[in-house]
Amino acid sequence: MKTKSTFVDGLRTTITGWIKLSAYFIFRFYLFITHQQIKVRTIEASIKVILKDRVSIGRFGDGEFKWMFKEREPDNFEKNSPALASALLNVIQTEREGFQVCIPNVFSGLSQYRRLDTFFWAGQLGHHGYQWIRTLNPRKTYLDSLVTRPYMIYKDRTQGRKLFRLIKEIWQGRNIILVEGSETRFGIGNDLLENANTVKRIICPSENAFEQYGKILDIVVNVIEASKDPDILILVSLGPTATVLANDVNLKTSVQVLDIGHLDVEYSWMLMKVDKKVPVEYKYVNEVINGNKVQGLPSRFLNQYDREIVAKIK
Repeated sequence: MKTKSTFVDGLRTTITGWIKLSAYFIFRFYLFITHQQIKVRTIEASIKVILKDRVSIGRFGDGEFKWMFKEREPDNFEKNSPALASALLNVIQTEREGFQVCIPNVFSGLSQYRRLDTFFWAGQLGHHGYQWIRTLNPRKTYLDSLVTRPYMIYKDRTQGRKLFRLIKEIWQGRNIILVEGSETRFGIGNDLLENANTVKRIICPSENAFEQYGKILDIVVNVIEASKDPDILILVSLGPTATVLANDVNLKTSVQVLDIGHLDVEYSWMLMKVDKKVPVEYKYVNEVINGNKVQGLPSRFLNQYDREIVAKIK
């Protein structure tokens, strides 16, 4: 039975949500009267482009847009800074064959998302969207940055397994270098990367990684060059640093680099069959309460993880 407090909280969420939706519809009307149509491929079409054309991607979610304007909320895992803002602006303006900028598929409708996620994106665009679109090209078709979130936020979660199967084809039989935070542990404890040929890891700070950006970039490029594998795949899970790194590493080496974000956490949630964001054992999850309090790896995973590490940046 619902308590009075639960009822009041639900009512407050609904009222706030409708206010956000009203702001979003005003934003959509603004796009219409100013003839600005922001085009984004579907998540499945985006995966197929990455798979077929072997493009590199740098992704912009609400966080990256806010960091780009130095407006990211405090107490986050990466500080606002002029250097990060400038680097992100450079990425979003990149027009280079073999590299694709990804933005969320939220500018032309929100009907595919769950209620709370609809409210979230309506609020983001109703408040920040006018600023964000100034950096976007209405003549361009972007890939969907939510390509790394194919499960939790959708009304139709049955598509999750199909989309993950398609994503796994990207690294079928390939050698992978993972660039990740010290407690990300991408693919550890599940079978997400089991079809790759080899996995190596470059471990970076889990917070404020961009402060070590020059060192990270140099080490990643050196490890790629030492591999002598032109088909090597670089996966980066490192917040906004990943967005910048994907562009710079691809530019310097021409190998495929994917800003892979929360994909491993999403996969874990799908396997757990949860309907809300929850902590994941042994992994940093910045979107849940106490998600930064991470358990150590048990021995059954630790040996594999340690063997895969080729560099650590403190």
